[in-house]
Amino acid sequence: MCYVGIDWADQKHDVCIMAEDGQVLSEFEIDHNLKGFERLGKRLEALDDIRVNIERPDGLLVGWLAHRDYAIHVIPPNVLHHRRPRRSKDDRGDAFLLAHLLRIGDPECRPLNNQSDIIEELRQLLQAYDGILQEQRRLGNRLVALLKQYYPAALKAFCQPYRLIALAFIEKYPTPEAARTATPDDLAEFLRENNYSGRSRDQKMAELYEFLQMPEPQAAVQTGFVRHVQVLIPLLRSIYRSRYTLEKEIVDLAQTHPDAVWWQQFPGSQKLTMARLLAWVGDDRDRFPDVKVFQAVAGTVPVTRRSGKSKSVEFRTACSHKLRKAVDDFARQSKKKGGWARSYYNSQRARGHGAVRSYRALGNRWLSIIWKLWQSGESYDEQIHLANRANKGQQSSMQRAG
Repeated sequence: MCYVGIDWADQKHDVCIMAEDGQVLSEFEIDHNLKGFERLGKRLEALDDIRVNIERPDGLLVGWLAHRDYAIHVIPPNVLHHRRPRRSKDDRGDAFLLAHLLRIGDPECRPLNNQSDIIEELRQLLQAYDGILQEQRRLGNRLVALLKQYYPAALKAFCQPYRLIALAFIEKYPTPEAARTATPDDLAEFLRENNYSGRSRDQKMAELYEFLQMPEPQAAVQTGFVRHVQVLIPLLRSIYRSRYTLEKEIVDLAQTHPDAVWWQQFPGSQKLTMARLLAWVGDDRDRFPDVKVFQAVAGTVPVTRRSGKSKSVEFRTACSHKLRKAVDDFARQSKKKGGWARSYYNSQRARGHGAVRSYRALGNRWLSIIWKLWQSGESYDEQIHLANRANKGQQSSMQRAG
């Protein structure tokens, strides 16, 4: 068996090939291009039973290696940093260390799980979607800050100023003075033109008119603020529409996966949340050998630290933050559907836990159920789950009595 350590860099990669006995067979550099990848492939052709250790799970080189069915292992860069015998960093030394750690079986050298093309595409779309959300939040916060300085009534008019109808309102009435000239009929016509679908239009029109006629402090100079807002409006409008389009693409793609119907069976699993769970859990059932690994990767269980007589239980920070967010969203949605999820959440609150911790505990309980059903391919039945909980409660009572 041969072990290959590859130190990742932007333009080139250092490679170390190590034999079973620890002898270095070769050390060399390859460029980050097809010519460099092919050079690596020629070096590996003459070797048998190859295992590769690298610092990242994605990228063109990782994809090139995976396409050729090499056994790829990944070790986090921060772990590699702590494994270095000295503080100085050297790319050639890191390649050697990567090969060495894989040879000695370091537990942090974890196999790269192969996911289907649908899962990979879902993850890429979700990363784009999350990036758009972040950009929408950033520009939306800037819009709110500007409106607070000269036009607070616009913030009261619509609860989310980055929505299309709110942007159209600010565009039509860019200043408080312009908004005060609007009559009830003007506002009613505006709501009709922009397909307002909230409460009754007459009620919303009356509310808008009241907000706009209410006396407010006036900015002495507001031309610069108005111009800044006019620059933000088309950006936010484009982001809002792109977000909607991406969300539809994500949901439609998730529906084509063989496990889509299985994920949709859980109460409260909205389509986008289902797509997130499917993407970040994946479809490789060997990725999580037991439920504890599943819960640790999702960050729903704490970390226990023991040293001598001291013991501390701490919040888990090292996990898949994307999966943790998906599980948290799912827990919140399942609680709204009632059933045992709501009673379990309420029991956590009754014990004095905060809302965030209670939702995390509910998510952790859901992961235990999901993992068992996911491994066996069975369907979720709430009545069976309630019966199992009742049986466990009776067994616990008998043990305490005994």
